[in-house]
Amino acid sequence: MKKSFATVLLALAALPASAVTFGAPDGNGHPFVGTILFERPDGYFSCSGTLLSPTVMLTAGHCTEESGATNLKTWVRFTPEASIQSGCSTRACLDKFLDDRKNGWIQATAYPHPQYDDYSQFPATFDVGVVVLSRPVAMATYGVLPSLGFLETIKKAAVDKFTVVGYGMQGLIKPFNSDLWARYVGTVKLIELNSNSTGGQSAKFTNNPGSGGGTCFGDSGGPVFYADTNIVVAVTSWGITPCIGVDYQFRTDIETTQDFVDSF
Repeated sequence: MKKSFATVLLALAALPASAVTFGAPDGNGHPFVGTILFERPDGYFSCSGTLLSPTVMLTAGHCTEESGATNLKTWVRFTPEASIQSGCSTRACLDKFLDDRKNGWIQATAYPHPQYDDYSQFPATFDVGVVVLSRPVAMATYGVLPSLGFLETIKKAAVDKFTVVGYGMQGLIKPFNSDLWARYVGTVKLIELNSNSTGGQSAKFTNNPGSGGGTCFGDSGGPVFYADTNIVVAVTSWGITPCIGVDYQFRTDIETTQDFVDSF
C-alpha cells in the first residue's frame, strides 16, 4: 500500500515536491485545485486538494494527520507551479518564509476525519480530511460534492470518463519519471466500486500510460472529477503498485465523507 505524498527536502533552496502520471500541464484549467505543504516532526510533505468554498479545502486524511497527531503547520497555494525559492536551511527560516503572505502561501489548519487512524481499519480507511484557510480565496468556480450514491448511478454510464488533477509526480519508472511540483491533469476510468480491497469507501480507477493518466506521490487528496465537471467524486488516496496500474480513491458520494465535510 502506498500513501501518495512526497517528501520536501529542507536543505534545497528550490524545494521540489512532486504531477499526475502520464498527464499534461493543467495551467489554469482547474484554478480551485491547489497544493498543500505541511510540516510534521520528521519533515515537510506535500499533497493536493480542492477548494469547496473560499476557506474550505477537501483533501485526504493522511495529508492532515499521522500517528494520531495533526500537522504541526499547514500552508496552501493555487498557482500552476509551486516551487519555493526561500534560501532557507533551517525549519525556523522556512516556517517564517511560508508564513509571510508576500511569498504566496496561505496559512491553514488541517482537520482529519475523526475516524482516520493510519489505515488501521483497512479496507475502511476513512482517508478524508479538510484544510481550513486562514483567509478566503475568491474563485469564479469551486469544486462541489456529488449526490449520495452518485458513483453507483453512473458506473455503467456511456460516459465513463473521470478527470484527475494534482501536483504529484509524473511517475516513478522511465521514461515517465519526473517531479515538477506543478498542477497536472489526466483522464482515468472507473474499474470497480466494491471489493475486498475497497470496503465500500474506495473506488478503483485506472492508471496507465495509454489511457490518459493516473495519480502518484504528491497527488494525494487531489480530486477525481466526473467527466469535465467540477463534481469531486473521490479524493486520491492509495495504491498497490507504484504510480501505475490501478489506484484506489476515497469516495465522496458516501455519508462518511459528506457528514464530515458538511460540518465545515
